[in-house]
Amino acid sequence: MKVFILGGGKGTRLWPLSRENFPKQFIRLFSEYSLFQETVRRALELTSQEEIFVITGKRYEWLIRSELEELGAENVNIVVEPIGRNTAPAIALGVKELLRLETPPNECILVLPSDHLIRDENAFKDAVERGKNIAKKGYIVLFGEKPAYPETGYGYIKLHKELEKGVYEVDRFEEKPDYDKAKEYVKDGLHLWNCGIFLFTLERIVKDYMEYMPEVNLNLKYEEFTRSFPDFPDISFDYAILEKTKKLAVVKMEAKWSDVGSWKAVYDNMEKNGNGNVVIGDVDAIETENSLLLSQGNNLIACVGLKDFIVVGTEDATLIMRKEESQRVRDIVKHLKEKGDERAVEHITSFTPFGSITKLENGERYRIRKLVIKKGKETPLQMHHHRTVHFIILRGTAKVRINGSERFYHENESFFIPKSIPYKIINVGRIPLEIIEVESGEYLGEDDVEILE
Repeated sequence: MKVFILGGGKGTRLWPLSRENFPKQFIRLFSEYSLFQETVRRALELTSQEEIFVITGKRYEWLIRSELEELGAENVNIVVEPIGRNTAPAIALGVKELLRLETPPNECILVLPSDHLIRDENAFKDAVERGKNIAKKGYIVLFGEKPAYPETGYGYIKLHKELEKGVYEVDRFEEKPDYDKAKEYVKDGLHLWNCGIFLFTLERIVKDYMEYMPEVNLNLKYEEFTRSFPDFPDISFDYAILEKTKKLAVVKMEAKWSDVGSWKAVYDNMEKNGNGNVVIGDVDAIETENSLLLSQGNNLIACVGLKDFIVVGTEDATLIMRKEESQRVRDIVKHLKEKGDERAVEHITSFTPFGSITKLENGERYRIRKLVIKKGKETPLQMHHHRTVHFIILRGTAKVRINGSERFYHENESFFIPKSIPYKIINVGRIPLEIIEVESGEYLGEDDVEILE
């Protein structure tokens, strides 16, 4: 069996912890692993590394490689979208990759979002096995969780006749309902939460794409297909294929699934203290009940007299809202974007092919950042025309190439880069190289970073 892991995302629903350049699949809340890593580990229980394909955009490729390296899963395949698109083109790109590899037409393909939480791994594996049997009979198989409470943020699947124990034909899809309808769906036993997980054979999905989304022409050569990718419709797999296709089935599972699509969902899936609070990080709460209180970094969150609140603080932003308003975080992010506030998109720390960059302080004519260069990695050869740069080694050993000459620098040593001089920093040690970078000059825009390699 092949497994597609959809590794994109906009990072809006769990802002400010999750952001566009670091969406929720990469955050670590529920275990020592990120949600993406948990998804990969779950896939490895079903098949080998070589059978797993992560489909993602260019901006997340290096993050994903780093996450896979941590897991020792470097043989997992990464398929990079030429441009960001919705789930229908993304899955089509994975299908085209399998066709290029001459995969047998009866091969089953399991499609997993990379940012969901599944607590009962055995129940999930059992559901997949039941789904494979149905997929081989020509069905596209969905997976539905028995509703635990009236959730208005999920889509629902209405069940039709039972095909075999725990597997049903799909009557219809129900969009996110209001609270009263959601209460009915929980009681009637005819509806399941739509988990956004799909299973089908290669032969079946190729046929459906050709019939229902012919503009995604899977008969093109691979190079022509990827060149055409930017012209494909920006549409979800649900709308493009599932709502049009025939022979749809759903496997009923009780795997303690959640799409963790809001801060309320995070609260619901985490351990509470005696006051019903979820407390993470540096928090001091008095007379506060049934709330999620999360502090990242060195910020203290102090609360008095709160009930049913969400308070999430990072180093550069704090979110405060009532739990029932947690679906409206997107409104905040949209408002910040409209104002041009970079905090809607970027964290203080951004990740790069060589490691990470953390913003420390910005002034009118200076900028201070912390660079971490991973073992064996290096910055690109670059230069600046409007700024000079001072570097101070905090930890590790650097080999620095300045204008063609090389020199080693160690902890507590520093070096200086004049304007218009090419330089590169290489971590030659056995530990991460940590450096303070101080830039100063009349212009500090990113377009003054000239990459020479």
